Amino acid sequence: MAEAGGPESAAARCPDESSDSEPEQEPGTPQKLIRKVSTSGQIRSKTVLKEGNLMKQTNSFQRWKRRYFKLRGRTLYYAQTAKSIIFDEVDLTDASVAESSTKNFNNSFTVITPCRRLILCADNRKEMEEWMAALRSVQNRQNYESTQYSMDHFSGMHNWYACSHARPTYCNVCREALSGVTSHGLSCEVCKFKAHKRCAVRATNNCKWTTLASIGKDIIEDEDGVSMPHQWLEGNLPVSAKCNVCDKTCGSVLRLQDWRCLWCKAMVHSGCKEQLSSKCPLGQCKVSVIPPTALNSIDSDGFWKASCPPSCTSPLLVFVNSKSGDNQGVKFLRRFKQLLNPAQVFDLMNGGPHLGLRLFQKFDTFRILVCGGDGSVGW
Repeated sequence: MAEAGGPESAAARCPDESSDSEPEQEPGTPQKLIRKVSTSGQIRSKTVLKEGNLMKQTNSFQRWKRRYFKLRGRTLYYAQTAKSIIFDEVDLTDASVAESSTKNFNNSFTVITPCRRLILCADNRKEMEEWMAALRSVQNRQNYESTQYSMDHFSGMHNWYACSHARPTYCNVCREALSGVTSHGLSCEVCKFKAHKRCAVRATNNCKWTTLASIGKDIIEDEDGVSMPHQWLEGNLPVSAKCNVCDKTCGSVLRLQDWRCLWCKAMVHSGCKEQLSSKCPLGQCKVSVIPPTALNSIDSDGFWKASCPPSCTSPLLVFVNSKSGDNQGVKFLRRFKQLLNPAQVFDLMNGGPHLGLRLFQKFDTFRILVCGGDGSVGW
């Protein structure tokens, strides 16, 4: 059971920080689809198994459009051209692949996932068979991404998804308003950094901190040792935001202004910022949060080691099966990463429990929260 002040009770008491944005849906797709995307720079840093042009059937009148596809690990990326800035993601963890050509007429095949179905067409039979073989080989690599995932988890890269907003929202890169009446754009599912699709590639890798190294020069050193500062994100504050210093309304729907801490959730005017203590108190989830300062060394095999600080009296390790609950586990992953250190939250469908248990192996006591069905808990 959760302790008073833990992240589970905090999630119940606090307004959902994701309520200001909704996933941007493709026409005809189920409402549960969260359209995740990556920038071309993020994909370039990964090993691509296969890439090339394919025809993709659209949902409108079953027309075909040419798209450029890249297969990396258990993710299929696609965009209009190889030089596109933003690529859509398709998770292949539970995917199946089947030929859908009628009498070998159009060299088409279908990729079926729990969330969506893609009908693709190659230029010739040989290319179709190569793509199908590559997609099927992904399912046979049980530990394919374990090491890579462990590094991605601490990279500082934003985790983009396409969304729309109920009120005016501003890009944290160029500071201009997101386009459209409902402010279409990209949002990071962890730190809620906002960006135009054209600006995402220029966003710095400054997502929510996970390790001491990610804090960098902002770290606070004094007679008490090493402390964590606030991690501020500018603008796009909730309508009801009040300054923690002067208790007056802050934020704006007319421009990007004022600040919010990603850890303690404090909100403050730009002019009041200097009056707030530089040390972050970590907020109401403090007893469960492993601060980034506690992840400061790496094992000889490349895995991070965590030490339990005095402030973290009951550290929480969270495992979420993203496929459980009709694939609603993605929302739980996002919410817990917002409440805790993202390094404490693991998707059971991406590497299993091994990485999380390894991270916590030096802790004398800690709690484990498993979000999933009977199968996940039994496992």
